Amino acid sequence: MTSASGENRSYGLTMKPDWKAAEYSYRIRWSAADRGYLASVAEFPHMKSAPEETPHAAFDALTAIVVARLRELDDDGQPWPAALAEAD
Repeated sequence: MTSASGENRSYGLTMKPDWKAAEYSYRIRWSAADRGYLASVAEFPHMKSAPEETPHAAFDALTAIVVARLRELDDDGQPWPAALAEAD
C-alpha cells in the first residue's frame, strides 16, 4: 500500500524509497569490455548502471535508478520487491 507522500506502507510500517533501496543487494564489478565499473542489484535483475569511472559512481547511479523505480511502483500501487535479506 502506498501513501500520498510516496512511501510504501506494509504491516503498518512506513518506509521511504531511499531507505528501501539501501536494503537491497548490490554487486559492483569492473568490465574491461565497457571500460568501467558496472553495478547490478539482485532484487531487480534487469537493472544495471552505465559504465562509470569508479565503483562508488556506479553504485550511486544504480541507486538513483532503483529509487526512481520504487517511486514508479508506488505510483502504480504495486508492492516493492522484498530485500534478499528479508527472505531468510
